[in-house]
Amino acid sequence: MIDFLCKLTLKKLSENNIIKEGDMEVYKYGLTLLIGTIGKIIGFIVIGLLTGLIKEVYIFLIFFSGLRLQAGGYHAKTALNCFLGSLAVMGVAIILVKILPVDYQPVFNLLSIIISIFLVFQFSPQESENKPLTEEEKLLYRKRSIFAVIIASTLVLFLVKKGENYLYFASIASMGILLESLSLLDFKKII
Repeated sequence: MIDFLCKLTLKKLSENNIIKEGDMEVYKYGLTLLIGTIGKIIGFIVIGLLTGLIKEVYIFLIFFSGLRLQAGGYHAKTALNCFLGSLAVMGVAIILVKILPVDYQPVFNLLSIIISIFLVFQFSPQESENKPLTEEEKLLYRKRSIFAVIIASTLVLFLVKKGENYLYFASIASMGILLESLSLLDFKKII
């Protein structure tokens, strides 16, 4: 479906002399990412609305994606696998937070933040096959990753400090940061 939409859009852009024939591959790559991202966001929002967990979905996506844009991490082979994997990760995260007793949430948040900061400092950024990074880009994304995890962690701690009414959402946020940080690990090398 994404491939069909890309080809159709690129054909129209080429016919109207908006893009050059030689640049088609670059535009195809970018358009594929854009359509896939929009599709995932719409899918997550629909699922959030259907399950009554729209706030949780937003919070998880903001914290997970905010760090992911800078740090990188594991990439699925297909857009569908990416969507389904992301959906599964988000669903498990929300369920775990829902069953986590409130008394344990401050400690959980603190441990999540410590682990996340450690992983980001050790392993970010992670490049993908489709987007190798130059040494300058690695340094830039490393700085951005560290900044992103520190800002996100500060926001989580702020929510924890605000009290019990905010603990649940702080835990969703810290779970997003933690799971993105774990995606930086290359489990093939570990196992």
